[in-house]
Formats: sequence, structure tokens, C-alpha cells
Amino acid sequence: MGDALTRSMARTLVPAVVAVVVLTVAAAFEPVLVLVAVLGLPIVAWGFLRPKRFVAVALLVCLFGKSAAVLTDVAAVDLADEAVIAASLLVCLGPRLLRGQPIRTFPGFGWFVVFLVLGVVSALAADVPPVVLGAGTSLAAKGILLALAIAQIQWTTSDVHRLARGGVVVLLFIIACSLVNLAIPQTWQLLIGNIDTVSYRASIPSLIGPFVEPGTLGLMAAMGFLAVVAWNTAVGSSRTTVLLSIGMALVAVFSFRRKTWLGMMGSFLWLSSRARRPGVFATAVFTVLGIVVVFASTLSNAMTALVSTYVDQSEGTAARTVMTTDSFYVALDYFPLGAGFGRFGSETASEYYSPIYLERGYQHIWGLSEAAGNDLFLTDTMWPAILGEAGIFGTLAFVLALVAIFRRLRSLSFDERPIVRWLGLTGIAWIAQYLLESTGNPVFVSPPSYVPLFLLVGLLGSFGRKQQASEADATDITPEQEPVAAGIGKGPAEPRDAEGAGSRAPVPLR
Repeated sequence: MGDALTRSMARTLVPAVVAVVVLTVAAAFEPVLVLVAVLGLPIVAWGFLRPKRFVAVALLVCLFGKSAAVLTDVAAVDLADEAVIAASLLVCLGPRLLRGQPIRTFPGFGWFVVFLVLGVVSALAADVPPVVLGAGTSLAAKGILLALAIAQIQWTTSDVHRLARGGVVVLLFIIACSLVNLAIPQTWQLLIGNIDTVSYRASIPSLIGPFVEPGTLGLMAAMGFLAVVAWNTAVGSSRTTVLLSIGMALVAVFSFRRKTWLGMMGSFLWLSSRARRPGVFATAVFTVLGIVVVFASTLSNAMTALVSTYVDQSEGTAARTVMTTDSFYVALDYFPLGAGFGRFGSETASEYYSPIYLERGYQHIWGLSEAAGNDLFLTDTMWPAILGEAGIFGTLAFVLALVAIFRRLRSLSFDERPIVRWLGLTGIAWIAQYLLESTGNPVFVSPPSYVPLFLLVGLLGSFGRKQQASEADATDITPEQEPVAAGIGKGPAEPRDAEGAGSRAPVPLR
């Protein structure tokens, strides 16, 4: 007995001691990697047991990772979104491959693959260095890979309810941070902003909330506002959801982003027109007209500034127009492919200052120089990177992917199930907002801007097809059983979900 216990302890202690020694030595050379391994492996193991919860945590990391990097001043934290996306792929895709199951996709996935392949092939043809190619491809692909990871899980309407409740918590957090930001603008800017100077509009600080700059707050607040308005339209409004929509609208307004305001008003009117209750659309029209009348001078100045930015360039923002125009010339110069990922219009092309910029004399153009502080417009828009790096055919593939997503969303927007109809309406409003914002912000790749859209795209892998509906039958409740926002606190018991744990009917949002 004693000998057996001794042998057992030896078999346990020896590997443990060896592991400690190896990790200690490795930590002397790569402390960050060792820390990630020690902390990350147990979390990934948990992810295999609870993939939906793991994805929820990953989404939070993607949303606030960039802010955490600025707050902690640790460069490695800036890679948190790429790390959790890779881990999500391992957790969600790995088990399906090991079981020999086919990979689940989402609308437009094939076109996104064509876009990525063309960007990589273009880079190889143009002899882009491997380090630049790797960084550029990672930047272009991470939103698509996030959607692919999410699509591997069979999501149910009950899961969407739970995600919506989690989204409410995030929106309340954004509102709380924005209030603190309004109270102590300079201190907050120094704490979490990517620059030290507060931008003011009519003596009011341009808010950044829990993000690093106003543009991101404006987009995220607009996404939250439109999602809540879509909920009121498709599922049912309550005092809580109405107040939440007003709160998010005010946060977006005080970010002072012109395109955000215009996109929100247009989508608000469209969503209200889809309400199945009399008077909602008329109320929305009068609300927008009232806003236009009260803030006529502000809106007029916003429109004038947009014209100055994009047409006559009188505000010194010629750089944005130069890049947009030159992207067509780059696509033609490198026809039929493109300049390759990491070579034009992207953050990677800015970090590894592209030789194409030197060829075109960007080092002499204000806002496009390689010098720190004079490179503000190198990543100031989205489409030049898509067209310049993936070429004409890559851009066409990206657009067709968005069209495929839109078609699925339009189909869902007429679904009889309120929660599914909410997904469709929200997605259509979001795409419209993203397209408008993309003219002055790399929203499809910049963290955390890409997160809401590609989360929704991943969810589409579980909704909208007959075979997907039949898969969900075994795990989901019927539309009649599904509680809505105006319903009572408890619904009927549900079967076990895809993670194998019993769940109760979701608590309504109000």
C-alpha cells in the first residue's frame, strides 16, 4: 500500500515539478505568453463545456479590449480581440470537425472567402512581406472569423432573449460611463482616450464613454438605439425600453458625429414604419420633425461640414478624398487583383508605411504622412482599403456578401416569431448605419465597431433556412411558448439547450 502510494505521488509530483520549472524558465523570456497560457488554457477548457457562455465573454473582450489596452498601457492587451476570436474558433469549430460534422456557414460566407482569397493572392503576387501580409489578413478577416465561430453553435430564440438581456446591461454600462465622462471630461479623456485633448462642440465635450474616441461611441450608441427601437417595433415596448432608447439616443447625440445623427434618424423612421400598431409611425415623423426644427442650425452646420469634407474639401480633409480617389487607380494599376492586404488604406498599411504611399507622395500630404500626429487620415475610411487591397473583384465579392446578408435579414423581418423578426429589423437598420459610417470610419474591421454586425451575421447561421429550423426544433421552444417583452415574468419550462444545461424561459426586458 505504501509503495503504491509512493509511486502514485511520484507520478504526480514529477510532471508537476517539471512543468513549474519549464514555465518559470519560459516566463523569464516571454512572460506575457506564459501568463496567457497559464490563465487561458483553463478558460478554453471551460469554453468546450459552455461554448455559448464562452462566446458571450469573448464578445465583451472584443468590445472593450481596446479601451482596456489604453487604460492599462499594456501593448499585449491590444491583441485581446484577435486572441479570443482564435479561441472561439477552437472552442466552437474544433468539436464539429472532430465529430466529422460539416462546418456551419452564414449568408454571404462564400463571398467573404472570395474576398479574403483575392486579398491574400494579391499580396503574394505583389511580394508583400509575410509579416505585413499576416497582419493585414488578420485585420481583414477577424470579423468574418468571429461570425464563423458564432455560426457553429445552434442558437435558439431563447438564446437570443438571453443575449438581448446581456445587451441591455452593456447599454446601461455605456450610459453610465458617458455620464461620468460628461461630469469630468478632461480626466476621463486622459484616463481612457487615445488622445489627451477633449473635443468640444458649443462648449459641450464630445463624449467617448467607455471607448477610446467619439466615433466609436457614436456608432455603438447608434447600434444600441436602433436595436431597442427594433425591439419596440417587433416585440413590444415598455417603459424600460422607451427610456433605454432615449438614453442611447442622447449618448449618440453627445458624441457629436454627423453621420451617426443622420443615419439614426433615417433608420428610426423606417423602423417605426414597420410597427404593427397605429400611430407609431406618425409619432416618429413628428418627433424627427421636432428635432429638425429645434436643432435646425446644428443640422445645417452638420450638412455643410459633410459637403466641405467630401466635396469642396475646404476643411482641410482632402486626405480622405485623395485616398478614396487613389484606391480606384491602385485597383486599376494592380488589375485584376489588388495591391494585397496590408498595402493600402488599412491600419496595417499605416503601421508598416506602405511603399505605395511613398510612390504617390503621401508623405507630403497633410494627414497622410508617416510622421506621428500627421497620419490621422490614413485609416479614416473603409472602402479604399477594400478596393485598393482586394481589387475590383474583391470589392464586388464583399458587396455581394453584404447583399446576401441583407436578403436573409429581410426574410427574417417578416417572420411570425417576434424575436426573429427583431433580428431581421435590427440587422437591416445596422447595415444601413454601417454603410453610412463606412465613408469615414473603418467600421468593418476596427475594434470594437465590427463586433455587433458580425455577431448578428453569425446568429444568421441558425435562422432562416428550413434545415436550420428543423435542427432547432429539438432544442427550441415553439413561438406560442415564447414570452414577449409585455408578457409575465415566467414562461413554461424549456428543454435543455445546446450546452446541456436546463434553462428557464427568459425574463422579459421590462
